[in-house]
This record gives sequence, structure tokens and C-alpha cells, in this order.
Amino acid sequence: MAFIGAVKTNIMNFKFLIISIVIMSSFAGSAFAQQTIQLAQQEFSQEEIDEMKLKAVLISMQEGTFLIQLFPEDAPNTVNNFLKLVESGYYDGIVFHRIIPGFMIQAGDPNTKDPESDRSLWGTRGPGHTIKEEFNTLQHDRGIVSMARSHDVDSAGSQFFIVHKDSNFLDGEYTAFGRLVAGTYSHRQLDNVASLATDQHNAPLDVLKATIIEAKIISPYATVFGDPDRNVSLVKKVQTPEGMVDKYFSPLHKVSFVLPYRWTVVEGTADLVEGKIAGPGDYLNITLEPTEMEHNVQVQIEKTGFTPQVLVLSEERDPRESSGVSTAFFLIKGAEEPKVLSNYVFENDDGRKAHMLVTTQDLQTPTETFQFKILQLHFINSEFSYSIVYVNLTEWFRYEVNAFIQTVNTFEVIFDGKMQPINFSRDPIFKQLIIDAKAAPEPESLPPVRIGGCLIATASYGSELAPQVQQLRELRDNTVLQTESGSAFMTGFNQLYYSFSPMIADYERENQIFKEVVKLTITPLLTSLTLLQYADIDSESEMVGYGIGVILLNIGMYFIAPAVLITKIRSFYKLQ
Repeated sequence: MAFIGAVKTNIMNFKFLIISIVIMSSFAGSAFAQQTIQLAQQEFSQEEIDEMKLKAVLISMQEGTFLIQLFPEDAPNTVNNFLKLVESGYYDGIVFHRIIPGFMIQAGDPNTKDPESDRSLWGTRGPGHTIKEEFNTLQHDRGIVSMARSHDVDSAGSQFFIVHKDSNFLDGEYTAFGRLVAGTYSHRQLDNVASLATDQHNAPLDVLKATIIEAKIISPYATVFGDPDRNVSLVKKVQTPEGMVDKYFSPLHKVSFVLPYRWTVVEGTADLVEGKIAGPGDYLNITLEPTEMEHNVQVQIEKTGFTPQVLVLSEERDPRESSGVSTAFFLIKGAEEPKVLSNYVFENDDGRKAHMLVTTQDLQTPTETFQFKILQLHFINSEFSYSIVYVNLTEWFRYEVNAFIQTVNTFEVIFDGKMQPINFSRDPIFKQLIIDAKAAPEPESLPPVRIGGCLIATASYGSELAPQVQQLRELRDNTVLQTESGSAFMTGFNQLYYSFSPMIADYERENQIFKEVVKLTITPLLTSLTLLQYADIDSESEMVGYGIGVILLNIGMYFIAPAVLITKIRSFYKLQ
């Protein structure tokens, strides 16, 4: 079907795995070699950032020099740390201890200052402190300077590497903070160092040619070269009070939000819109889609061929939007005229207005007609009109509404010159439309609720347990998966559960009696899990406590109680 979007699959190639291990292993021993402290992340004023931009670093070696331009706007704490180390003379006498031609050269370990030191310890030390990551959109192209680290993303200290050949698989995984200045013979010196003979550990045999004689700050410094190449956006893991989440940020469009659990971002693919669509370099144009790890959604995809989507779009603000209300409207290309089910304009506590609609559209294909349901939120700031749109087939619509809610809840754009949340999800109108969106259609004409590989959903479909199963799924998304311990548990549980669940689910469909037995068996489990709906879970410790309690309760019901009963029965018959 022409309207179906392609699913993007990310495959880690072998080269990336090997190189990542190389970079991280070179610094992994530092925690054992010395005690380190984690420096608090500083907030820098624009004046302080501008002052750092006027500085460059000159590294002198036996056969040439490196002149490094710095990017404090992208990594202010990293640049500040680097400048302080240079100013203190820290790098003088340090060796580029790891040289991999075609990839990178690495330096920054004080162990290398002593020519008689044990080479097996090279790459294991730092300055005695570490700094937090500042992953950004700078591409790891030839000449980019970036921080080495261990598996802990906040473990960088003094070790840095200079990219010898483009290595964009490192983008967003390491903190890039500078680049070699073109026209200063710095790239020739990069080739000189990269061509040095090395031992089996990639350490240079000729240490003198790999040694930094002096590193010093050049100020004032001004470049005539343009900005380095950047990625349009960045997705990185962020620790929040609710747990570890994936956060999307686009410096180009000045937008950020937390991705729905097990969903991913595809840039510049929102081709369902009727009318003006700009490329990713002009306006925001992204699609959020569930990954293959979101097992429940895969049932719908396999059954219907359509992948649920949340679209995030922007365009230049229409001059007619003087009242503060967006005039945007989302249509599916090639479909029939939309039916508007709900249409509201409301204002939040910050005085910003939103236009929210629920519509349906029928799309005719050569073989059948598909009805889509669309939940759309439109709003504006001083420059742009933004749209957050959830699209799914009508009969499956209610199951992925949480992805739309998560995006709206965490969405931030520029208001009054700074990034601020849009704050529309607390409005009563928004809440009511979400309640309506999650409601089961009347009459019930949905395909089997979450069946496929799920033995619980298959057993409960069409029974009094079906609403309970849906409530538990919402509990999973809104409570359990919002904590780090809950997410970790669900990851391990799903791997175990889906190793046997599809086989049982298939047999349930073939044998009605077996299905009833399974339903009877899981009823106590579902009942115990619903207890979490009444628990006030506000922290990791509470999630762990309630989770352990529910697990112990089920162990008691399914194992201990039957064992006690069997023992009592056996004892009774022995007395007869």
C-alpha cells in the first residue's frame, strides 16, 4: 500500500563495535588507577562562552603542530576543562599513546610522561576528576577533537582523540568540542602521527615523535572558516525523576521532547501531509514510530501493514494567525474529505492558545478502504506554527494514544527567547479529548485486543478480563516504565515472556477449552497487578517495593499456597 511508511532498522556494524571498544577500553582502567571526583556541571553566561570562543589551543610536537578551534557553545564545560588543563601545563610531555590510522589518535594520560613507565598502564589515568557528557550535534569528521571516556558517559577527564578519517558512527556518543584549523598544517601533522609505527597495543614505537612538547592557549583567536558539519538532531539518554529516558533535541529547530518508550525518530519523512512540506533543513519534519522492541504494536503492523505514527511538523507562521491561534490542519494525502469529530481552541495558564482536533479520513486502495483517525494539536510561537499529530487506523487508534501524550507532555520550544514547555496537557479540554481517544468504540469492532504473541491478551479477548488487560497496559506505560527499575524489569521480563508466549497463544486459538484454562489461571495474576493502580508511586524505591510485593504475592498464590494445600491433603489421607 502506497501510504505505508517504511520501517527504519538500525544495524550496528562490526567496525563500530570494535572501535567503540577501543576508545572506551583505553580509559576504562582509570577508576582503578586513581580516585576521581565528578565535577559539577557549570552554567556559563553568554559572555563567558564568547570569551572562550576567542581562544584556541596550539599543540607543538617534534614534526609539526595542531591548532585547535574550540566550540564552547556546544560543550562549555568540556572546553572550560580543556583550557584549564592546557593552562596548567598538564598536557606538556604527554604522548599520543593510542594511534589507529584511518580512525583516530588519542592522548591525555599522565602515565605516558614517564618514558620508563609500564606501557600496559597507558590509557588508564586522568586528571583526578571527571566531567559530565555534553553530547551534541557536531559530526565526527576528519580533524574533529572529542573526549575519550569509559562505558560511563560521564567519565571523561583529560583524554581526548582527534579523528583521522570521518567516523560519524561516534556522533552523539562522545563529546566533540573542537576541530583542527584548516590551512595551518594541522591536518598534515595529523597524518604524520597517524602514520607512526605502533606495537600490538596501538602505542607508538617512536615515542618522541608522538610526544606533545607544549600545549598553550592562543588568545585572541578568530576563524575565517565556516561552521563544522552538524547533524540535524540528537537523541540521548537523560536521567529524570521518572527514570532514564531518550530525549530528542534539535538545535537547528530549537525543539526538544522525550521519545515514547521504545519509539524512534525518523527525520524528514512526514509525507502524508497535504500541501506545503519543507525539507528537514527548512522546517521541522519528523516522524515517530515504534521500534521492533515494542512487541504489542508489532501485532497491529503484521495484521494491517500500517505503522502507527506521531508526526511533529513546523512551518512559517501565517500572518493571519494574529489572534494567537494556529490555522494549520492535517490531511492524509490522497484520502477522502475529513470528518471532524472534535474541534476545540483553548488557552493554557501561560496565555498560549492551542487548536486541537480529532478527525477521520477514508483512504481507498485498489482492494479495500481504510479509515484513519487523527488526533492533532496545533500552536504557534513568535516565528513558527507547530503541529503534533497522531495517526492510526481507527480500529487500533486507542492503543497508541500514550505516545501522543508523552510527546505533548515533554514538548519544549522557544517562548520569549528561551526553551519552555508548551504546557497544554493539563487543560481540561485536552484531558477530555484524551479520555475520548482511549475509549473503546461502540459497538466494539476491534480486532482481537493485543493478540498475536501474547497469551494473556489472547485468553482475555472478548471476555470480562479484556478491559482489565487494557488498563494494565496503560499502567505499564504510565507508571512502571516511567521508572528506571521498572524499565529494567520489563526489558528482562519481555525477553523471557515472549520466548514461550506465542506458542501458548497459538494453541489457545486452536483449543477453546485450553483457552478457558489459561484464562482461569491468569485471573489471580491480573487481579494482583491491578493493585498497582491504587498505589501512589513517586520514586524508584516505591516502585521496587511495590514490585517486589506483587511478585511475592504471586509466588504465594501460584506456588506456596498450592504446595501447602497438597501437603495438607496428603497428610489427611495418611491419617485415614
